[in-house]
Amino acid sequence: MSRWELRAMLFLLCVSRCASSLAEPFLIRPIYVYQSLIKGVHDYFNNTCIILFHGSSNVVETKGIEETEGLLSLQRYLSGSLNVRTAIMDFRMFKSRVEKTYRHIKRPLFVLLNDLDEIREQFVEVSEWIAMAYPTWLLFLRDGTNLEEFLSNVHVPFDCMLMVAQRDTEGNVEIVQDVYRIARGDVLRSMKFAAWDQAGGFRAPRLGLYQRRHDLQGRDIRVVSIHDPPVSRILRDGIGGFFGEVIQLLQQGMNCTFSYKVASSWGVQLPNGTWTGSIRMLVEDEADLAATELTMTSDRLEAVKFTTPVYSTKSRVYIKRPDSTAVKWNAYFAPFAVNIWNAVALTIVLAALSIAGIDAFSTESPFSHRFSEIVLFVYGAFCGQGMEPSPFDPIRLVHLSVHLTAVVVLAAYSAALISYLAVKTFVMPFTTMEGLLEDGTYRFAVVHESADYSVFQNTSDRVLTAMFEELLTNEVDLPANYLDGLRRVCRENKYAFMTLDNMASVLQGKLECALEPLDVLTQATIAMAVPADSPYRGIIDANILLLRDSGILQRLMQAEWSSSAHHRSKTGWTSVELEDAMPLLLFLLSAFLLTCLVLLFERFVSRHRGATRPTASN
Repeated sequence: MSRWELRAMLFLLCVSRCASSLAEPFLIRPIYVYQSLIKGVHDYFNNTCIILFHGSSNVVETKGIEETEGLLSLQRYLSGSLNVRTAIMDFRMFKSRVEKTYRHIKRPLFVLLNDLDEIREQFVEVSEWIAMAYPTWLLFLRDGTNLEEFLSNVHVPFDCMLMVAQRDTEGNVEIVQDVYRIARGDVLRSMKFAAWDQAGGFRAPRLGLYQRRHDLQGRDIRVVSIHDPPVSRILRDGIGGFFGEVIQLLQQGMNCTFSYKVASSWGVQLPNGTWTGSIRMLVEDEADLAATELTMTSDRLEAVKFTTPVYSTKSRVYIKRPDSTAVKWNAYFAPFAVNIWNAVALTIVLAALSIAGIDAFSTESPFSHRFSEIVLFVYGAFCGQGMEPSPFDPIRLVHLSVHLTAVVVLAAYSAALISYLAVKTFVMPFTTMEGLLEDGTYRFAVVHESADYSVFQNTSDRVLTAMFEELLTNEVDLPANYLDGLRRVCRENKYAFMTLDNMASVLQGKLECALEPLDVLTQATIAMAVPADSPYRGIIDANILLLRDSGILQRLMQAEWSSSAHHRSKTGWTSVELEDAMPLLLFLLSAFLLTCLVLLFERFVSRHRGATRPTASN
């Protein structure tokens, strides 16, 4: 073959290639269709930027000037008329320039302008490393392209927003379909998202994403939980307690099935960066949902994703109520203030002076009693005793006044004394974490491998760091759950335990002692968790919000808290302990001993006088 013949063959081959490329236009829709559909999707999802993807590495060389001008015209319309940042590139350029930093682009809209083989191959390659649910996708298909075949090698996760625009059979209306897969390897599912025609424009749906995608078609969701009664209880066939009820409602709302696993703890991050407990099972793809009371913390947010918060509470340290039965030496004087006692004493003296004065100045009868005896009579009246009657009317009036005053004073004193003895009073040894640390006699613990442990382990607070190093690290056997920890507070001497307020309130009825809280340490937000790349977080959040807005979640919480609270106290009576009456008993004993001593003294004096008295002479 001659050189001229070879050149002719190469020329023909080049012409055929150019003809084939020109036979497949780069823009498969008129410019105004692209403009209207892209604008409609952008406005609906409120994207911040648009990236137009084409399959050719060099548009000018492969598609010609006309195609390039159409592409630039589309970019000018989006960036100029709509004021939306718009870029043009192919997926190879996107990978080389952006790749792992694509998450820095906020709410992007990725538009695949055609379905040519070159862009299809690039799309399949990109879908393997990009998080498909991060951007919003809009794909334009030609009339003869089969949707399932085009996306056969592309995994479209359940939470991915991939819209496919294709003309109807008549070619007048653009039908935009919303496509997804419930799980990897599942069939491709689609539903109508919107429609567009030149007369009516873009008609977007009124329902939200998870109002349209509300059915998981019986998909099995692996649920992990821990035994932490009464909020989450591990049963033979599932989970009980508050979170068990929530799980059952989620199962009905999402039309899925749950398989259950048990974790030994909530989970903490080890020094080597790995996790334990339920968090580890989520990170290592052993579970799809952790249905237990997980506290939202910054370190956990880097490893997993939390659902919508279920409830909020406060976290603080609890101790056993200090002993209130110590001997109250002032118990029988405390009901009256000092000025009241002075007024009573002054009343006794004035009443005694009145009686003695009337008796002394009376002309009908001589003075018959000493003043000390009259004082004892009046004092006896204030103690509830009677008085020797007098024949004189003025003295009788004084007696009446004394008795009326004594009845009122005695009734008030008795009521105040009973209240003082019956009401239990105690003094907290400390109310802050600083006080707990300075006391030095209390042990301190949190739940094993919990967020509470991470708070002390990772804190920069001086006091909490000292508590972790001096107290918490010395506890080799930390409680497995909140109930275990609070039982140790009651069972062991001087044991402090950190828990949630609502858990302490619920579990109080199952404890043998009364708990007392210290000052609030942190505000705790409780939620369930899913793996970081879980496609089911959105539908779970949507159902939790539906339960919360309808009041069902609040009723479940009240039912769970009230059903646990009725075990609290079997009786409302408060008894007086023996130690409370100890001052009175000691007073009676002292009075008895003093009486015996006085009696012995009087007998001794009497015998001494009898022995020294001179005998009468015969």
